[in-house]
Amino acid sequence: MRRTNVNYAAAVIACTSALLAGCGNAPEGMPAMPGAPQAGQAQPGAEQQPPNGEQPGGMGAGEQGGDQAKAQLQGQLDQLNQSSPITFDPDSSELTGQSKETVTKAADMLKSAPQELKFQVAGFTAAGTSSSQDSKELSQARAQAVVDQLTQAGVPAERMQATGEGDAGGDPAASRKVEIKIQ
Repeated sequence: MRRTNVNYAAAVIACTSALLAGCGNAPEGMPAMPGAPQAGQAQPGAEQQPPNGEQPGGMGAGEQGGDQAKAQLQGQLDQLNQSSPITFDPDSSELTGQSKETVTKAADMLKSAPQELKFQVAGFTAAGTSSSQDSKELSQARAQAVVDQLTQAGVPAERMQATGEGDAGGDPAASRKVEIKIQ
């Protein structure tokens, strides 16, 4: 049983490392994990994929490869959001210095994403905004501020949609945020 747990733990670490490293293409500021496969390297014990992207049996990567790329990018965006969230001061739609840095890192990820991917930039507010209308307007302004910053960083505006979600509930500090999701 102990050997099984060790093997399972090693597999989890290898998979996590590969996701965090982006298969050798870690986002700026996120170093590749030791032992993670680098671009062009096979993971020990992993089945080799042909270099042309075809799946075994002659089927192309197609939608499965696209779904995998989307999941990987969303994982990287979520990891960035957890380590350095895009937040705002109370009753403000102006990005903080730290949030501007996070948006710049997110822009690098979005620019390298396949051109057919579209992104939802969702703004949230904390409970206590004077009215639900004010909450929606402030959350929309926050989302738009992030879209504007992403556009300035080189992400095409037509690939993004800003939405104001209003009150996120929960901890007020954690609720004053914007999240980027793949549509």
